[in-house]
Amino acid sequence: MTWPLAANSRTAIPGDGFDGWQNYWNLWWLKTALVDRLATPFYTDLLYYPTGVGLYFHTLNPINGLMTLPVQLAGGLIPAYNAVVLISWTLSGYGMFLLCLWLLGRSDGTEPSPGRGKGKRTAAFVAGLIYTFAPFHMAHLLGHMQVMGVQWIPFYALFLLRGLEERRAGRAWLRDGLLAGLFLTLAGLTDWYFVLYLFLFTGLAVIAFLTMALVTQPGGVAARLRRLAGASPAILAPPVVAGAVFAVLLSPILVPMVKEAMQYSFMVRPVSDLYILSASLMDFLIPNRLHTLFRPESFSWPGNQIAPVSERTIAIGYAPLALAVIAVAWRSKQAALWSAVALFFVLLAMGPALHVGNITMADVPADLAAGADAPGWTPFAALNRLIPFMRISRSVSRYALMVQFSFAVLAGIGLQALLQRALGRGRAVIAAAAALLVLGEYWTAPYPLSPPDTPAFYMQLAQEPGPGAVLNLPMNYDRPGYLLYQTVHQRPLTVAYISRDDPRTLTERAPFLQHLRHLGPDILAGDPADAGMTVLADLGVEYVVLDRYKMPGGEERAVTEALAEGVFAAHAPVYADERVTAYRVASVEPEPYILLGAENWGPLEERSGAPARAVIGDSACFTVRHADDVSGVYVRYRSAPDAEAEPAIHCGADSTRLPFAPQGNSVELDITCGSRHGDAVELCLRAAEPGGLWVEELSLRAR
Repeated sequence: MTWPLAANSRTAIPGDGFDGWQNYWNLWWLKTALVDRLATPFYTDLLYYPTGVGLYFHTLNPINGLMTLPVQLAGGLIPAYNAVVLISWTLSGYGMFLLCLWLLGRSDGTEPSPGRGKGKRTAAFVAGLIYTFAPFHMAHLLGHMQVMGVQWIPFYALFLLRGLEERRAGRAWLRDGLLAGLFLTLAGLTDWYFVLYLFLFTGLAVIAFLTMALVTQPGGVAARLRRLAGASPAILAPPVVAGAVFAVLLSPILVPMVKEAMQYSFMVRPVSDLYILSASLMDFLIPNRLHTLFRPESFSWPGNQIAPVSERTIAIGYAPLALAVIAVAWRSKQAALWSAVALFFVLLAMGPALHVGNITMADVPADLAAGADAPGWTPFAALNRLIPFMRISRSVSRYALMVQFSFAVLAGIGLQALLQRALGRGRAVIAAAAALLVLGEYWTAPYPLSPPDTPAFYMQLAQEPGPGAVLNLPMNYDRPGYLLYQTVHQRPLTVAYISRDDPRTLTERAPFLQHLRHLGPDILAGDPADAGMTVLADLGVEYVVLDRYKMPGGEERAVTEALAEGVFAAHAPVYADERVTAYRVASVEPEPYILLGAENWGPLEERSGAPARAVIGDSACFTVRHADDVSGVYVRYRSAPDAEAEPAIHCGADSTRLPFAPQGNSVELDITCGSRHGDAVELCLRAAEPGGLWVEELSLRAR
């Protein structure tokens, strides 16, 4: 299914050459942190140097790095990456096989039924094929290693359901509860999305068991409800134990994540992403978009038209659908839970608006405020309001994983029902036909491969001594290829690519970097090239590298090259070929510049035709670096029209009110007003209320 990966397992990774390199870097960083540095992998100073960055909300999937660490130490990064693929695809199929094997041994999901075993191993095997080779799984092989790791989900479901059943029947259940907690922990160490999915699945499973207990209780409705109320705490014991194991084992990660989420909101993506990355009903019902016979024309088939192909390749497949229909028709009691789970997660995957056909940008509301809840009352929108940590999730269509999971189980149930009614050799024919139809529908070989494309300069740089950082250009958006290059040269990166942009990094706060990021001016006025060399030297940058292959033309190339030429006009490159030009940062007489503080500055926006940033907390500070020849700072600001209090400038221990100015005003601050630290001076603006002050320009006044 992944051919020709087997023939290239030491020279290439599967995928499209984008996010795969981020996960390749994850493996390298885990080894660097744990083996070379004996440090936590959840913080690194090798990205966004020199401040570094936390990786709690980054898709680090540390369990994949830990499992393949021996492979990486013995054979290198590419074999380690491909070992993750091998482990995921084999264990996913095996986990589903074990789950179905257990389920198919019961007549109605409540009591063992050894006599009903005809064809159950064959049916469970086909269910494993459906789960592990599903279009969802194969699509995320394009580069999303954390989403590849779906192998822990069937193991969790197996031990959760078995624990619930054993507890209901009064048998020993603790081992199952503990194992469910272990596999929930492994899922959390792979992808936090999976924890959310399993949390919701657990709720559905508990409801199903309570409903079953209610139906099977003797007596009238009132008596049943009383007995059920008394029995409910006992039935809940296995998931409670599983949750406790998860919370204890992952508390060193969960506690700082919760603290961070309570203090900052950068991990919550724009609400528009929930529309862009949701699923249409047609995405489930069309054939496999990645099928060898249909791609790339299949990428424009009905369904979501705007999400990346990896996020909308979620077809169930017609053979699994047909087997699921048989399961519902012939074994309805056993299929009830899995049908409900499938329907529930279909509705969640469709996001804040239910679409049957195409989803285009015209379906994304234009007036979504930053941080707003998804409007409407679809199941997803309702849960998004009720469960706070759901707002951190972004790729809504990934709920389709649980749809595929449920249909694999239903298909196993349906296939066993067919096999039980077949005679003689007919069973073998049906089983073989089912397996071949599934593999035929899901076929993706030859699967795209990505060999590393590291430019020769980085090979050369790896041989040079020194800890100086590298600034890769262009940087108007994040390129994971720079992470690949770092695994070769192993120097810090000034700008990098992590799953959730952290506004506290210097990318958004330092002049020159701001301009390169946004390909235009920010609120720090002046020619960004004037102090560019000083900024680079202060940040510990040794090399600035321009990669023309990553900016083939247009504004990003014109602006990036112009800024680099402005800074290095008097300096020849130290390396140049048809792709890469590299400059070494020189020692120069420091130029003064303003650096925005790490807290309470809003994102760059346009207000009344000018760049602006809001003060989103009580106060936002900035620092004047190399301030000896600076007399003051010019501030052009605008009060929010609905602000109820005047803004202020915080000078030492005093605050001076600024005139209320919804149409805009300016003030010049004396440099002596700030707090001095060596040749740096810090000044603060006080908004009086969050969002009440917009700053449009900060510029320096010379003595």
